[in-house]
Amino acid sequence: MCNKSHKLIHMKTFKAFIAVLLLFVAWSCSKSESSTENEEQKGDFNIEGVWELRNLTFDETFHIEESQEIIKFVELIVNEGCELMTFEFKPDKSFIVEQYDVTDYNPTEEEVEYVVNCENIDTFTGTWDLQENQLMITTSDDDEPISITVRYESGMMILEDMPLATILPLDGHADFVYKKLGSG
Repeated sequence: MCNKSHKLIHMKTFKAFIAVLLLFVAWSCSKSESSTENEEQKGDFNIEGVWELRNLTFDETFHIEESQEIIKFVELIVNEGCELMTFEFKPDKSFIVEQYDVTDYNPTEEEVEYVVNCENIDTFTGTWDLQENQLMITTSDDDEPISITVRYESGMMILEDMPLATILPLDGHADFVYKKLGSG
């Protein structure tokens, strides 16, 4: 009987130890995640590297039918393996933007099928600076910096309220959602 109670005590102690260990691991993980979120909110997020446009989000004032057509067009380009828009932010505060040239896209004309040509790439260069949640971009062709509100969510960089004319010959605005491809 003494041997069984001794084993029972060891088993309870072992289970308690495992429970404490699991709580410690869970607490450490949640602290690590909240630390990353705090860094993103403080603007300590490392923008340097290559970012690829992955999605567009529209506010509630944008026409649903129109936004669905835009998303279909963007998906067509991406599904063909083309880069719609890619930023490379370099440590020396220079950047390169490569974006798909859609000047031959005309949504007002009846097109049977839009033919994607991944060689239609425009390249822009310039300098950048990040001050809190404001990304300041100056292209090599322009002396005036452009200020863009930027936020980070779940590892994604979101350029807020960007003109659609940046990537499509359309009026309106959307948030451009980018995913980081590498550390640069």
